[in-house]
Amino acid sequence: MQSATTQVTENTMTSQELESITEALDPVVCLAALIQITGDRSLLHRYGPALEGSQHVVKEAFVDFGEDERAPSPEAERAAAEVRDRLRQAVKAGRPPIMPHLDRQLFHALANLVTGVEIPAMSLDPAYQHAGFTTDTRGREPRRLPPADFKVLVVGAGMMGINAAVKLQQAGFEFTILEKLDAVGGNWLENTYPGAAVDTPSRVYSFSFEPNASWSKYYPNGPEFLSYLERVTDKYSLRERIDFGTRVEGATWDDARKLWVVKSVRDGQPVTYEANALIMAVGPNNEPNYPRVEGLDTFKGPVIHSAQWDHSVDLSGKKVVLVGTGCSGVQVATAIADKVGELVIVQRQPEHILPNPTAHAPVEREEIRAMEAIPFVAQWKRLQSLASQMVDMHGMVMKDEDYAAETGGFGPINDGMRMLCEGYLKSHFPDDPAMVKLLTPDFPVFAKRPILDCGFYDTLKKPQVSILRGALKAAEEGAVILADGTRIECDAVVLCTGYKLHFGRQFDIVGKAGKTLGETFEPYPFSYEGMLVPGFPNFVLGGGPYSFLVANHAVVSEQQMHYAVELLQWMVDDGLSSVDVTEEATRAFVEDVDAELQNSAWVQCGDAHGYYRDQGSKVILAIPRHNSRIWHDLRKPREADFTVTRRDDMAPAGEPEVSMLTI
Repeated sequence: MQSATTQVTENTMTSQELESITEALDPVVCLAALIQITGDRSLLHRYGPALEGSQHVVKEAFVDFGEDERAPSPEAERAAAEVRDRLRQAVKAGRPPIMPHLDRQLFHALANLVTGVEIPAMSLDPAYQHAGFTTDTRGREPRRLPPADFKVLVVGAGMMGINAAVKLQQAGFEFTILEKLDAVGGNWLENTYPGAAVDTPSRVYSFSFEPNASWSKYYPNGPEFLSYLERVTDKYSLRERIDFGTRVEGATWDDARKLWVVKSVRDGQPVTYEANALIMAVGPNNEPNYPRVEGLDTFKGPVIHSAQWDHSVDLSGKKVVLVGTGCSGVQVATAIADKVGELVIVQRQPEHILPNPTAHAPVEREEIRAMEAIPFVAQWKRLQSLASQMVDMHGMVMKDEDYAAETGGFGPINDGMRMLCEGYLKSHFPDDPAMVKLLTPDFPVFAKRPILDCGFYDTLKKPQVSILRGALKAAEEGAVILADGTRIECDAVVLCTGYKLHFGRQFDIVGKAGKTLGETFEPYPFSYEGMLVPGFPNFVLGGGPYSFLVANHAVVSEQQMHYAVELLQWMVDDGLSSVDVTEEATRAFVEDVDAELQNSAWVQCGDAHGYYRDQGSKVILAIPRHNSRIWHDLRKPREADFTVTRRDDMAPAGEPEVSMLTI
C-alpha cells in the first residue's frame, strides 16, 4: 500500500487550541494518527485494547442515531488521556510523519479499531484508497507514455468529468472536455432549487484524491459543493482543457481511421472534434423527467421542475401543489413550506425515511481544525463514514431466503433498517395513525432509494401543509386533477419528478455497425461492467446500465474513471488502435447481473417506483454486488473480453520507459 503525500505545515495553533481539538477528537482516531506521525506501532498494543468500543457515534446514514450511553471505563479514560497528550506533543514537534505508508496488517488492525467493525480482507485495498490514504491507484504498470497524437474527448464537466480529467492528466493523456454550460459543476450547477443539498456525508461525497477538511456542514448545500468542484478544477488547471458552451449532438465511429467524430454546436455554429477515445461523463441523471399531464400547458400559473428551478417566480403566499416525495421533493417541501400560503404534497408512493440529526448541523469547529491541522485525521474520519460501504451494504438489498422463510421478512439487515425507519416515523406522529399509515411503504428498504430526513416529517406537521397519495393526471387553468379524480385548485405546480434514464440515448451516437446507441439499447439498455457497450470501440459510458450500487456517486465515478484510464493505458502500452468488448463477455456479464438481481429488493418488490428502472419496469441502473468486489473487478481490463486492432506503426511496449506519478 502506497501512501498519499502528507505535508506538515507550520503549526500556528496555540496550546489551548490544540488541547481543545484533541479533546473533542475520537480517541481511536487520535491513536491512529499518532502511530503514523511517530512511526511507533507498539502504541497499538499499548492503547488499542483499552480503546476498543470507544468510537464516537457516527451520526450519518445507515446507523442508529441514538446516543451511546455507555460510560468509558477508567482504563479507557486513562488510555485516551495519554494518547491525546502524546498526540499534542507530536503535533507541537512539527516533524514530518515517520509512517505515511501503512502496511496491510497495520492498516487492517487500525481500520478495525477506528471503525469498530471487522473490515473484510477484500475491502482493505478499496478502503485504503477511498479513505484517501493513497493517490497511487494504477492497476497496471505503464510501459509507455501516451503519444501526443492520442486524443481523448470527455463529455461533461460535472463530478464525473472532473474526475476523468484529473486521472487523464496525471496519466499523461491529451484530452478536451466538452461542456454545454458556461461553468463546471454539472447537476450541482443546474440544480439550484430551494433546499438543494448533498444527502451523502460530506466527508465521503468528494474525491478521495482531493479531500476537503473544511466542510461547513455534515451534509453541504449545493453552492458549497459546487465551490468544492470549482476549487478542484482550478487546482488542476482544468479550465484550459474545457470547451464551455459546447453542446454535443452526436458522435460517429470512423472504423477506417479508428476515430470518433463528434458533432457539436457552440454559439449556434457547428463544431467537429475527432478523438481516439470518447468518455461520456454526463451520468444517467441529466435530463428532467416531465410527467405526461393532459392540459398542463393550459395551467395559468407557473410550473417549475426542481431540476430547472425558475428563481424569478415568487411563491410567497401562493397555494402550491408539489408532486413527488423523493430526495429533491422532500428538500424542496421543507425549504418552501414557511414561505408559501399553502402546500399540498402529492406522493405516488411513500418512502423509507431515515433519521438524520445532522442534516442541517454545522461541523464543529474543533473537528474542522483537527482535520486541517493534524496529519491523517481527515483520512481516518473519512474511513469511519465509509465503513458501512466496506462491510455489508450488499446485505441491505439482498433477500435472505432462510430468514424470510422463518420470519416472513426480507433479511435481517434490511428489516432492521425498516424497523428503524418505521420507529422514527411513529415517533413523529404518535397520535396520528392515519398519517403513519399514509407514510409507511409496503416494500423493503432500497426497493426505492431511502431518504435521509431533512426536516420533512416536521414540515408535514405545519398547519399550511398537507399530503395525499395519488398521481398527477391532468391540469386545467387553475387546478390539477389526480388519477382518482381529485381536483386541487392551486396557483403554482412544482414537479419533483426526477430524471429520464437516457444512458447516452439523448445523443446520436453511432457505432461501428452503423447502429445508434438507442437502437442497440432495444428493448432495454445494457452494458459490460456498467460502462462499455459492444460495437462501440474506445467508448466509455460513465454511469451506464448496471453501474449504481449501494454506495455514493463519488465512489462509483472514481472506480469507473479509473477503469477508463486503465483501458486507454492498455491501448497505449500494446499499440492498439481500438478495443471493443465482445458480445459474449457482455452477455455473460448481463446474465450474471440479472440472475443476481432476482433476489434483490429492486426486483422482489417490482411495484416500487424507483429510479433504478426503465419505462418497462426492468431494473437497469442498479447492480447487486458488494462495492469491494466491483473495485477489484475494475482494477484493470480483462484483455480476453475484448477484440482489438493494432496500430500499424506501433508494436507492444516492453519494460516501462518512465516511472510516472499517478493517481
